[in-house]
Amino acid sequence: MNDLALTTKDIIEPSGKYNSIVTRAGDIKALTFKTLDDKALQTITDWMPEVNRATNAFNKQNSQTTASLMTLNMIDAGPYRTLRQILAQVEKKRGALKENIYKLEKKKLKYQKLHRKFLDIDDDLEGDIIELEMAKIASDLADANSVIEAALKELGAYKERYEEICANNNIPDNWDEGDFEEAEIEHHIKSIFRNAIRDKMQGGHNMGTMEYMEQFGINPITAYAFVDRYINDSRRIINENDAGPDINAHYQFLDNMYNVFKDEYKKAMKRLGLDNVAYADWLMKENK
Repeated sequence: MNDLALTTKDIIEPSGKYNSIVTRAGDIKALTFKTLDDKALQTITDWMPEVNRATNAFNKQNSQTTASLMTLNMIDAGPYRTLRQILAQVEKKRGALKENIYKLEKKKLKYQKLHRKFLDIDDDLEGDIIELEMAKIASDLADANSVIEAALKELGAYKERYEEICANNNIPDNWDEGDFEEAEIEHHIKSIFRNAIRDKMQGGHNMGTMEYMEQFGINPITAYAFVDRYINDSRRIINENDAGPDINAHYQFLDNMYNVFKDEYKKAMKRLGLDNVAYADWLMKENK
């Protein structure tokens, strides 16, 4: 039987039996660029400051426009729900920011530890390895700064939206969970009819929407009849004027449906045997 033991020479030298077949490591030109020369590399290097500058315009996941008109708008039918969505986004960003800052500080400590070790090292090879690790950490720290700034920018933008929504909807500075609960009926009724419009535009009714209606004491037959009337009136206006109702007509319809059905939930509560939707003793209340 042949001796299968590998020697150190077999492992570290790129001249093994199969090395030239399975890897480029045996090629002395393997680490040489075939196309790029020093001039081409310098061209890219000279462009990097502009990349670093311009990337700051795109260093967050969503634009402020996307956040304002999509993230906050598509799932909510009332200002308190929008505020809740803002706070959820802020908590998400803050959690990610906390983790990034923690990792950043940990890398700084690791850098200091490596630097101390480097000052005491006598082995040149070991010193080169430590220097490489330190260079990698320095690079990570520089890149992390842009990510952290992006998160802080998003927090600042959400702050502006939060304050504008409160001001434009006459929401008090010390609003609390009680205020939020009081606004929930409006949110759900408007959401019900928004979903019902979508159902009818797809050509039918939806079991989930009908269950949603009944949960808030709304007769599905009556509700869909209102939706049919709204759709037919909108189509008639389009046919007569070649210009259909704008989004404000949609908002007005939802407002009207809230006014028509805002007390129907009480019938559902009565059937369940409930006297209250929410209980003040178990809500976060501010002193007002």
